[in-house]
Amino acid sequence: MIKTKFDNFIEAISWIAKSLLIGVAILFISRLVFLVSYANWQELSGYYLDVIRAFGVGLKFDIKVLTIAMLPLALVSLVRFVFGNRVGAFFKFFKWYSTLVIFFVILFEVINFYFYKFYYSKISVIIFGFFEDDTWAVLVSIWKEYPVIPMLLMFIVVFWALSKLYGRLFIPLRFRFSDYVKPLWLRCVVAFFVLGLYFLGMYGNLGVVPLDGRHATISGNVFVNDLPINGLFCTKMAWKEREKSRIETNPSKMLKRYGFKSISEVASVLYDVNADSVTNETFYAFTPKSDFLKDNPPNVVFILMESMSNFYFDIHSDSCNLLGTLADVIDSCYLFRNFLPSSAGTIYSLESILVNSPKSPLSQSQYQHHSFTTSAVKPFYDKGYTNIFLTGGKMGWRDLDKFIPRQYFNAVEAEPTLRKNYPNGKYGEWGMHDEVLFKRAYDLLSQSDGKPYLIFGMTISHHTPYDIPDDYKPFPISLPSWAKERMKFDEDVVMKGLKAFQYANSCLGDFIKQVIYSPLGENTIIVATGDHNIKQNFEYPQEELFMKYSVPMLMYIPPKYRPKKGINTKRFASHKDIFPTLYHLALSDAKYLNFGNNLCDSINTFDFGMHCYTIAADSVGFIDFSSVPLYYKWNDKEHRKLNPHVVENDSHFDSLMVRAKALTAAMNWFIIKDVEKKKNN
Repeated sequence: MIKTKFDNFIEAISWIAKSLLIGVAILFISRLVFLVSYANWQELSGYYLDVIRAFGVGLKFDIKVLTIAMLPLALVSLVRFVFGNRVGAFFKFFKWYSTLVIFFVILFEVINFYFYKFYYSKISVIIFGFFEDDTWAVLVSIWKEYPVIPMLLMFIVVFWALSKLYGRLFIPLRFRFSDYVKPLWLRCVVAFFVLGLYFLGMYGNLGVVPLDGRHATISGNVFVNDLPINGLFCTKMAWKEREKSRIETNPSKMLKRYGFKSISEVASVLYDVNADSVTNETFYAFTPKSDFLKDNPPNVVFILMESMSNFYFDIHSDSCNLLGTLADVIDSCYLFRNFLPSSAGTIYSLESILVNSPKSPLSQSQYQHHSFTTSAVKPFYDKGYTNIFLTGGKMGWRDLDKFIPRQYFNAVEAEPTLRKNYPNGKYGEWGMHDEVLFKRAYDLLSQSDGKPYLIFGMTISHHTPYDIPDDYKPFPISLPSWAKERMKFDEDVVMKGLKAFQYANSCLGDFIKQVIYSPLGENTIIVATGDHNIKQNFEYPQEELFMKYSVPMLMYIPPKYRPKKGINTKRFASHKDIFPTLYHLALSDAKYLNFGNNLCDSINTFDFGMHCYTIAADSVGFIDFSSVPLYYKWNDKEHRKLNPHVVENDSHFDSLMVRAKALTAAMNWFIIKDVEKKKNN
């Protein structure tokens, strides 16, 4: 049977259609497995129609991803229509290219499945940390936590099976379409109609705007909104988010992205001032003049604790001791529970706190050698403090060795220094364990020559693979039944993480206790908070969206440095408020960038916490504006539980969102100006 060019084209299109159907079926099954594995059916009882709709929207995302991935096949089909079958090894190209596409679809669905299990979100910008982090340590964690060998064998079998499947499916057509569609003009119409449908699939939408991440927000339930987007599209969104995290060098373009025409408009929102009166100084504030602080500057220790979870504080009890010796001194501290971290990843939170930057990682950018005047420790440096960055980790991680020393620190001490000073210190996959870090912090404070110290510390022990010291004797951990019902892993796996959490807290507790019961307790302020929550061990229902992200923040303040009016620990706050609070506690007449609140002040009009610069929470409720804004009010504020249903058209939440965007824009503005100034010098 002699085939025409049109027959060759239709044959190629039929092969593409088969490949698309296979891909759609695989993604449908993957979405179904995701739903069955992670759904809280009781919580979804009022959202069944939304779940069905999510599968419909998911089909559009699947078709978009598959048609884009198979575009080379469509183009070759068009070539076949024009030039006939004179295009080389056509069958082999279709077979192996289709095999690769569907293989990668399956691969990214598996990655997406386990990523969600660990981070309680689909693939996000954090995934690039695999290459930018300590890759070997990450690989060790993966090896210990997941069935790597069985999965590799499975992928080999999958690839072989797909190649065999396509070898059987891609068979020549046994009849001629050209016998039914004879005029050339009609064949051209059919070809362009088919290709038009194909490109519509790539566009993904019948509307003016092409299908993108915002179209996945179809429900007030966050889990339902996670259903439509497949692994490959999640990865594409993560890459786009990564690109957005780069510093925008055009200030006007940056302001426009956040909905502002000028920096004066930003300041008027943030500080409730007239836009016409805004100057650069509007963004700065001063701590009050104090002869006492001038003559008696306290030591300040800030500790960024690895994965210090607010939810774990709720689980803690005498029989399920997750705080270790920290429980002995918690009543001596001010504990803030309505608190959010800057981000969901360590480097992002670290840089957000340290240099007031929404853009990260700066340490791995072209700006890694810059000294940012936005540095949170600069006011201490300017007042004569000895600023020390201290971690048990390796400074090569995220290129911190190039970045941190330039951010107004007098000294940087990490794993090599601690190993040298404490040769018998306990060591793990990520570096020297927390007990060594806190011992070093205490020794540094003890050897002070009368000059005040600021220590900016970062712990590492509560991190997979949780290889805490073998000689650590844990307190009893007996999980309550309600917590066991929410576990996502086997109890042995969860308990390993909880033991590491207890160990880290005990190291912190021992340090605070040692300081309190020594002369240092009279003039040393200690603040500790989590870099981000840990989500992989327990499920978070819709009403606990806040707890899904939040971390605690605790402060030990010596009696003579405590504010006379008391401290309201029920305020809503986040990482942005830590150093403004420390400035007021420790420094007299110090100038600082006013991007956060003094939590020791009685004024709390503009209190709110912010997470990932797309989530904000205050005393009224919680808003997620990462895509289509979702507003939730508190159902039980005392226990940080939200009403799971979305609030519509609320002016308070609109105002909160504008304030959060204004703060983000202001922080970006100063980072941009800082970079520009250094380029011009």
